[in-house]
Amino acid sequence: MQSGTDESPTASILAQILQSEDSDSKSRIAALKNALDKMNSTTLEAGHCCEALAKRSKQLDNLTSPASDASAMLSQAASNLGSTLVKLKDARDKFETVRDCEPAIVRLNDGVRVMEDNRRKEVDKKDAKTQRRAKGKEAADISEQDVYAAADSMEILRDAFEFFSKRSHW
Repeated sequence: MQSGTDESPTASILAQILQSEDSDSKSRIAALKNALDKMNSTTLEAGHCCEALAKRSKQLDNLTSPASDASAMLSQAASNLGSTLVKLKDARDKFETVRDCEPAIVRLNDGVRVMEDNRRKEVDKKDAKTQRRAKGKEAADISEQDVYAAADSMEILRDAFEFFSKRSHW
């Protein structure tokens, strides 16, 4: 056996193992440090990408919101135009119905004028011959059907008047 400064083969093997383990640990630690640095840089880069995506999302929302609002306004305008068209059709139908009533009312009006003229002539009684001629020539030509038609027309006119009175803002 050697004394003092001589190392035993076991000690030298142990020293070599410790050095190799120490170098393995250092290399593992260095690898872990590199992996951690890579994760930090990747996380930082991912954060920047997320911020950029959030900013683009806001820009896109700012662009699409007015378009959505405009689309909603156009839909509302189309709906309003449709309802206005229906109201205009109703009003036009009322006008046409009133126009169809005109002949019946004109016949009744003309017949009543003739009757009034005949009564005035009777009251005057100036000339008996003239009176007989007037009665024969201008006899009122109003039938019961004309009176009923005129009455129906007056009801239609009243309905039309009420229809348009309710819509005075037109």
